Amino acid sequence: MQWLPWIAQKRLLPMVIVAFMAGNSVDYGLGNPIDYWIHDAAVVFQARTQWQHTAIVVLDSAIPIEVTRLQALPLFARASEKLIAAGAKGVFLDANLPKDIEGVMPYAQCIEQNGAIRWSEPNCLTVGKQCQLRNSLAGNAPLKMSAEVFPFFRVAPYLPGQEVFPDFLLYDVDAEAFIPKTGLVALDRLISNDSAVARWMDLSEQHAAITLAKFIAPDHVADSVSHDNLDVCEQNLPCRRIRFSRPVYSTQFSRKQPIVPVSKLASCDDKEALEVAAFLKNRVVILQLTVPHEATDVHITPFTSALLGPHLLTPGAQYLADAVETLLMNDHPREPSRWFKWAVLLIAACLGVYASVYLKHHYWLWVIGALLFLTMAALCFLSPVTQLWPVGATLLTFIVGGLEGIALHLLIGFKEGRLMTQYMPQQVHTLLLSLKENERFCNQRHQVIVLMSDLTGYTAVTGLLKEPTYLIELMNDYLNETSYILQNNYGGWLENYVADMVCYYWPFKNSNQTQAYQNALQGALALSALQKRFFTDLPVRYHTKFDAKVLHNISRVIDAGIGLSSGTVVMGDLGPKRGVRKFGILGDPVNLTSRVESLTRYFNTEIIITADFLATATFLGYPTRRLGCFRVKGREQAEMLYAIGFADDQRFQADMIKAWESWLFYAERGRLNQQDCPDIFKLDQDSLRKWQANNLLHKGVWVLDFK
Repeated sequence: MQWLPWIAQKRLLPMVIVAFMAGNSVDYGLGNPIDYWIHDAAVVFQARTQWQHTAIVVLDSAIPIEVTRLQALPLFARASEKLIAAGAKGVFLDANLPKDIEGVMPYAQCIEQNGAIRWSEPNCLTVGKQCQLRNSLAGNAPLKMSAEVFPFFRVAPYLPGQEVFPDFLLYDVDAEAFIPKTGLVALDRLISNDSAVARWMDLSEQHAAITLAKFIAPDHVADSVSHDNLDVCEQNLPCRRIRFSRPVYSTQFSRKQPIVPVSKLASCDDKEALEVAAFLKNRVVILQLTVPHEATDVHITPFTSALLGPHLLTPGAQYLADAVETLLMNDHPREPSRWFKWAVLLIAACLGVYASVYLKHHYWLWVIGALLFLTMAALCFLSPVTQLWPVGATLLTFIVGGLEGIALHLLIGFKEGRLMTQYMPQQVHTLLLSLKENERFCNQRHQVIVLMSDLTGYTAVTGLLKEPTYLIELMNDYLNETSYILQNNYGGWLENYVADMVCYYWPFKNSNQTQAYQNALQGALALSALQKRFFTDLPVRYHTKFDAKVLHNISRVIDAGIGLSSGTVVMGDLGPKRGVRKFGILGDPVNLTSRVESLTRYFNTEIIITADFLATATFLGYPTRRLGCFRVKGREQAEMLYAIGFADDQRFQADMIKAWESWLFYAERGRLNQQDCPDIFKLDQDSLRKWQANNLLHKGVWVLDFK
């Protein structure tokens, strides 16, 4: 890549804005779901390590397996009494219970010191010789508790259809006076937000998480859920992300994550039970009617689905405990503020656009993209609370910016390509494009044919036109209608335009030497014919633009000559290493062709060639006329030069050529007046006589020391 032109730099700011708007639209429209894969991993990485306000009481292995969950209800009722008595802030029974429980079956009342169950057996009413079973004491109210418990006790919603039954079926008739008017039920609804993975807590007023948190800090909870930064989940329920702890599948007397067996709290020894309950003082306690590792109430959470996570299911009681802790600690995973998001997206847009535009190698764009991703991932993983950074939207913003920059380079490249085809020969363009990146063309020796054509009277024309715009218009018309044929029809490689002079060349090898000579020779003859027609049409073409007298004078002085030679040149780069360079050729044939072309002013011919072209001219049927042997300025070696033209041209008719050759034979020997010469070659005779008078003839070779 390279520095852009100023006109392209003006497009960068709109490109940044487009990339920013694209990222912001994705972030606003899709939000966090596109980043769940990394957000979940970050939440697992920054998992909660301690419950400061909650604890769980579970059914444990000390309870015999024959004790069903319903039969164990009195154990949890006894545990609730001990917990509230020891200073627990609240208790939630996390189970969906029926109210019409069978009362005649035995219920576990407490655990003896030896681990045996103290049962509450059904009563037997003897009628005659038969025993009619009556409800056991616990069977009348499996969750019978003291009055002090009910203000701090809540239970999950009852089984469907059970709401119509009275509460005393579970809690005893006397409890009706102590049950709050709002009831004991707290919702345990799970919010999935249209996802298979549960990540949110329900912040509805009646939800168990809110109820339990209010037992600890009611003002804090009320303030927290009144803020406007709540998410809205399914059914338009207010919700918030949960910071989860690693799931635990065993009991543990730990201050960090207390999961206490109910057998210790339901001990028949009140003192022992209170000592254990004191361990959970000032906490809210969730009662789980299953063993910790039982899979009847488990949820898929980030600990299950997170990339490189432990893939563990979270028990329902622990899910609720994490929700309460999140609410009280106010450490829920959250998004950065809108201003921070905009700043990140703007930085990503600038990086994408400017990196793709100005970096020299495209792989650096990938490196910056990878670093940007790592930075965003680091923000998600290392930030203790603000973890929901817009990773996907940021990367999309960067990608859009990068694609815009690449597209801009392509657009500029297309324009540069069109410019190159206008200012660089197609053959050179193709040759240089075949090079690898950062590879330079190595200068090479080549056999070439060189053609040069120059205007006669150009200096006079510039003086006559005076206005430079008229001059360049005339030259462009001239080149468009004359020299273009050399590159378009005859495969010539343009070497240069220098004012009125044009230079073409044909590189060749042994395999295509014949074709190159034919193309060059036929191109020269076609060029000469076009030049004559252009000069003839000047008065008609420009009669409305130029003064008639100016046109007449131009037509009188303007003409053109063509020179052809061949030889070895060096083809390659010309110019400073760090500046503008040019592809071209250097060598003796370039100098020789220039000298040969200049001789057309001294002979009655438009085209002069070297002896290398004689065989090709003969093969193509073009007549030639020998002009003599010349040693031009700057060369030690003499060259035999020839005029070439068409057979229907009077100057190239056989008798004319024969007469000229006879005259030239004597002229090369210093006897210019011994033989008559046709008047059509008067210019040729005058030139040779003048050169002889200046002692430029040496042993049959004309030694010219002028350009």
